[in-house]
Amino acid sequence: MLATEDQDAMESSDRTAEFVRLLQQHERQVAVYIHSLVPSWSDAEDVLQETSVRLWEQFDRFEPGTSFGAWACTVARYMVLAYREKTGRDRLQFDADLLERIAREVDRSAGANAQRAEALVQCLDEVSETNRQLLALCYASDLRIKDVAERIKRSANATYIAVSRVRKWLHECITRRTAQV
Repeated sequence: MLATEDQDAMESSDRTAEFVRLLQQHERQVAVYIHSLVPSWSDAEDVLQETSVRLWEQFDRFEPGTSFGAWACTVARYMVLAYREKTGRDRLQFDADLLERIAREVDRSAGANAQRAEALVQCLDEVSETNRQLLALCYASDLRIKDVAERIKRSANATYIAVSRVRKWLHECITRRTAQV
């Protein structure tokens, strides 16, 4: 009997860890989705908190292997509808048709953004180590181009041109990869 309780506790702990990991991975997507449908920032944050609680309560219904982000946004949609019903007397309300159109557009753009992010990772793998370090200095730190140029012992103009070339190449690479999908 004790072994069964220990096994249940481990499975529960694993399931909790999986939920936390998935929620953290998709939290921005759900937040953007809710904020696009709820006009007030503070109300949207309240709906986001309520959605997180509901996601945990209904996590047993989530099917592993499917898209957690899509499932979470579906739950969020129902939470937004409940919010709208609760605050129905407010003058600033979107009608259900507009909310549905916004929701579809957010879903579409989230998928496109995910494809672009995946393509960026793949394209960055193709960038030389030197150019990757250059990008890291420019974008992962608070350094200005002049400071980066001093660190790599180049002129500011040459550094700017090098960064522009890498950015252009990445843009073209991402465009090619997302066009193939």
